[in-house]
Amino acid sequence: MAEKTVSLSGQQIAVAFQQEKLKLEEIERRIISVQNLMQEIFFAKESIESIKKTKKGEKAIVPLGAGMHVDVKIDTNTKIKTILAGNVIIETGTEEALKTLEKREQEAQEKAEELQKQQQSLYANLNTLGQIINKAQKARQEQEQND
Repeated sequence: MAEKTVSLSGQQIAVAFQQEKLKLEEIERRIISVQNLMQEIFFAKESIESIKKTKKGEKAIVPLGAGMHVDVKIDTNTKIKTILAGNVIIETGTEEALKTLEKREQEAQEKAEELQKQQQSLYANLNTLGQIINKAQKARQEQEQND
């Protein structure tokens, strides 16, 4: 297969560079979001494991968020309430809840890996475009010096 040469103007290269930077910023935001989800899953798993070890009637401190907590008495250590789409809440066993979290964690890990591959590809694209821009700038400087 014959190689084909493509000519791009400096403006086109600059626009491509900027577009790749914007894509990279979006990917980085998505990576942070997935990392936050994975952290949330980790804490949920830890909490369920802790609840499984408590006895009925035992007191626990439950985080509400934003540094707020509430004291509660554990009524059961075998049932977990899970929110489904549309704010529907179902009750599941702790083992089933842990399996659900494991599945979510695996999906999040796969998504993180996919995003990291996209991130690496964008870094490579930006590096290539940056090299092209640098070569063009050097060529322009040399031409100006020769004129």
